[in-house]
Amino acid sequence: MNVITLLFLETTISIIASIITMLLISKPLKESLLDLCPTVELANFWLAYTRTMMLISPLLLVLLINSLHEGDMFSDLRSALIATFSGLLLGLIIIGKKMYIPVGFNKSINNKD
Repeated sequence: MNVITLLFLETTISIIASIITMLLISKPLKESLLDLCPTVELANFWLAYTRTMMLISPLLLVLLINSLHEGDMFSDLRSALIATFSGLLLGLIIIGKKMYIPVGFNKSINNKD
């Protein structure tokens, strides 16, 4: 397998994993954002922003690892998968931390009543 085909395969894996992850979290994330944001437009902005970041982060890591790593095809694919899932994990951790702040704050206020 040549280098271009391998790069295409690695980026395709990254994009597909990102799309699947976005599909899984989009509906609950949008509902949460609609509850937290003062306007629908603002909620839609943050949803679009999150989707963009969840696509870019893994892809950027895959491209970075691809440029630094040289090995056989399976080693390269494994590195691409590690980079993809690391980027998705990092993105989900950031989303979770940002969403926990307002949700956790609102929950603690509601428990005091």
